[in-house]
Amino acid sequence: MNCSDLRGLSPGPRQIASGVFWAGVNDCVKDLFESLWPIPDGVSYNAYVVVGSEGAAVIDGVDEHLAYEYVEKVREIVGDLGRVKYLVVNHLEPDHHASTPRLLDLARNASVLVSSVGAKIIGSLYRVPEDRIVEVKDGERVDLGGRTLRFVYTPWLHWPETMMTYVEEEGVLFSCDAFGSFGALVRGIFDDEVDLEYYLEEAKRYFSNIVLKYSRNVLEAIDKIEKLGLEIRVLAPSHGPVYRKHVDKVVSLYRDLSQPKLCARATVVYGSMYGRTEEVARAVAETLERSGASVNLVDAARTHPSYSLRLIVESAAVVFVFPTYDASVFPPVREVMNYLYVKQAGRGRLAAILNTFSWGPSAREAVDVLSRAGFQVVEPVVTTKSMLSPEDRKKIEELAERVSSELRRFGSCA
Repeated sequence: MNCSDLRGLSPGPRQIASGVFWAGVNDCVKDLFESLWPIPDGVSYNAYVVVGSEGAAVIDGVDEHLAYEYVEKVREIVGDLGRVKYLVVNHLEPDHHASTPRLLDLARNASVLVSSVGAKIIGSLYRVPEDRIVEVKDGERVDLGGRTLRFVYTPWLHWPETMMTYVEEEGVLFSCDAFGSFGALVRGIFDDEVDLEYYLEEAKRYFSNIVLKYSRNVLEAIDKIEKLGLEIRVLAPSHGPVYRKHVDKVVSLYRDLSQPKLCARATVVYGSMYGRTEEVARAVAETLERSGASVNLVDAARTHPSYSLRLIVESAAVVFVFPTYDASVFPPVREVMNYLYVKQAGRGRLAAILNTFSWGPSAREAVDVLSRAGFQVVEPVVTTKSMLSPEDRKKIEELAERVSSELRRFGSCA
């Protein structure tokens, strides 16, 4: 079964711990997450319900077009929606809470629990009556009757208002966008029911597309959870599988991506209008491979930046090979550079630049944007005419050798 097979199907709620239930949905219709990132295998919106003797709390929600399915799952778990005392808002983004107005219309006894920053900005996204909004403090607890929710502020994962919610009796951590991944949950919801390696690979892409800029905040959140001594028996993110067997594995993955232990891996990102620049890019890649480096070769015109970022996040060096186009960097390559700037993806990584041209170079533009993205630009920055001379080939070889030399200090990749 793939994601498209799930259209029109509604898998039922699942218990993930005593009194704790998954009430999520799969999105197999949307083709771009945030209208930016391809999701050919869909995505899950994981909402949860915690049931105690004195009432229930719903943890987050789903995207608007799947609100009906979500509400019916909540109803199936609690019976009467009047039992819902709280709707917990870990993160206000619409893929989590565009469904909230519909649930609140039906669960009329429910208060909205949100962080202090979230309380200030919730009105910019949703119409929620002010008398139903309750600000919860960092570390505050709410008792549902045998099930205690504890709120942990984790700002900038990946908005300023984000927090996590912990069920103390069951050791369940609702982590929202932290530890998430792309991919609908088509064969189960738990890490031991699905192809875990697939979701961990998609977690790398999700991290590089969504969370990379906030790497420091990921580390701060992990450190905070550890210092609080929270035992995580079930890790329940808002996208991707629920972890009950491999909690340490996904936490370690996010930690390693946030403070990358870079090895001698390079990604060569190129653009070529007529094939000549592609030949140069392949020659550079071959030189790097001969030096022992692991190399990814990416045609920026035919590879979505989502996948380029996923490769770059595990690379110590990125080599950009491109022609000048309209007196600027070839647009598909420039698009990758722009994303790297937005994500501030340098973080100790190297960048090398090789620009071919006929009547005007554009390498300085590339140097500027990559420097502002935090990359260390390797010298020499090479500009050559499209018809390579022997001197041009020597400059290209010199640059490739310099990158190879720099990569050696990172050590070999496992």
